[in-house]
Amino acid sequence: PIYDNFGLEKVIITSMQALSGAGYSGVPSMAIVDNVIPFIKKEEEKVETEGLKILGKFDGERIVPAKFKVSASCNRVAVIDGHTEAIFVKTSKGATPEEIKKVMRDFEALPQKLKLPTAPEKPIIVREEEDRPQPRLDRDAGGGMSISVGRIRKDSIFDVKYITLGHNTIRGAAGASVLNAELLVKTKKI
Repeated sequence: PIYDNFGLEKVIITSMQALSGAGYSGVPSMAIVDNVIPFIKKEEEKVETEGLKILGKFDGERIVPAKFKVSASCNRVAVIDGHTEAIFVKTSKGATPEEIKKVMRDFEALPQKLKLPTAPEKPIIVREEEDRPQPRLDRDAGGGMSISVGRIRKDSIFDVKYITLGHNTIRGAAGASVLNAELLVKTKKI
């Protein structure tokens, strides 16, 4: 909802990605215990381009990516499930933390409007506690299908900075696939 309401010029993302994101074979235990691995092969490139495609426009032949800059650093951390991101945004129109909170709280996507079975009631849950979101406490919000956002505050270089958390194996994989299938059926695309 930030892009739709305020536009974006620049985004910096630092991800702290759960072990389950590495697949069943994962990361050797001796490499991750008491450690953060500051590299996930091909992940930074993917993070820097995927959002631009998702927020892009279809011109009748192809998707034209959105036109803002994204810089990402991706880390594997000793958390079982739940990817956490520290995000810094510079908007096109300027936005305050309170304006960002409002558009996130008010956000309702097509799955919510259509009341799809696996769609969470609130796709984005804004947390006000200073120490949230946390993977153990918030990854299962909305049955694992909601994204928790917290620590929304003014940034001295960009407009706003905040922390997001999503359940990578539910919202990010299996649950998202089911939700997409429900959407395609409901909109008679399949």
